[in-house]
Amino acid sequence: MTKRAIYQSILVLLLAGFLLMSFVGQAAAKDFYEGKTIRILVCCSPGGFYDRWSRLFARYLGKYIPGEPDIIVQNMPGAGGLIVTNYAYKVAKQDGTAIVAPLGGQYLDQVAGRKEVLFDFGKFQWLGTQEVAHSVLFCRKDSKFQSVEDLIKNKKEPAKLGNTGTSGSSYFIGKVLEKAVGANFNFVMGYPGGSEIDLAVERGEVACRGMTIPPHFGREPYLTWHKTNFITQLIQTGSERDSRMKDVPTLGEVMEKYKTPQEIRSIAKVIFASGDFGRPLGVGPGVPADRVKLLRTAYAKALADPQLLAEAEKGRMTPVIPASGEKVQKLAEFVSNQPKEVVDGVKAILGR
Repeated sequence: MTKRAIYQSILVLLLAGFLLMSFVGQAAAKDFYEGKTIRILVCCSPGGFYDRWSRLFARYLGKYIPGEPDIIVQNMPGAGGLIVTNYAYKVAKQDGTAIVAPLGGQYLDQVAGRKEVLFDFGKFQWLGTQEVAHSVLFCRKDSKFQSVEDLIKNKKEPAKLGNTGTSGSSYFIGKVLEKAVGANFNFVMGYPGGSEIDLAVERGEVACRGMTIPPHFGREPYLTWHKTNFITQLIQTGSERDSRMKDVPTLGEVMEKYKTPQEIRSIAKVIFASGDFGRPLGVGPGVPADRVKLLRTAYAKALADPQLLAEAEKGRMTPVIPASGEKVQKLAEFVSNQPKEVVDGVKAILGR
């Protein structure tokens, strides 16, 4: 037999072996998931976009997983998202039956060294994210706070800013504005989720709230608030102005106006990397690699499903700007492993 024939025979055997392993892996996955129930563990209370996206995936993800398991949503709000993230990392079974939907900025609790953190954000195995979710800060129209300048000058009676905890958009924006331009806030903490902060704004318990932009234009009460001119948008965190808020300055523009030092601007970039995470889905570090691959594939297929996209459009959960699990993984590993000067800067800005 010639060398070429030998090489061809080896190639055929390798290809056959690969196909056999692929078939066996798919069969094993089907055997595993068939009859199982997957839980999507959500960081927030029902009603917000974290919850709505999780429920949307729960309706479509299963049909792209071999064995077509049932999928349910379990809301686990509390402690600014730490309850669900710690649970998914330390308590939930590491077998691919628990998917976590954490706050996009949860990594900052780890970067800042918060003692309650029991997870390594970079070691979660990410399935992907379906959106880029930069943030906006708004205040009631009938409040004293109608511009960033108002937030700076009202020192004796600072704006009451509603928060779920120290890992949400509201807290990030408030703390960065305090450090970067001298704004003043009274941080009202401990709301279970965004829906509860909305009620607090309506009742006048707080005057202001920060949140990601997609739900700000995608659900009630904001749809009504925009029509009735109930709120004023003060600042947005994207590098460019959102087309729906052309008159609202970006954080970068405001920092340029107030001559914010470059080191603060650099740290702010790390903090607002949370916008690039959007609302990711992931599984714990111990889930076998073949199941992670299978779930990533199922996630991508579900996100391309025309019916899912139609529901997202109908629910104003657009634009859909997806990132693969691999891309989210690299981002998570990057933000979880910052040099000391950045870590110290994050701690200084967020007050930890």
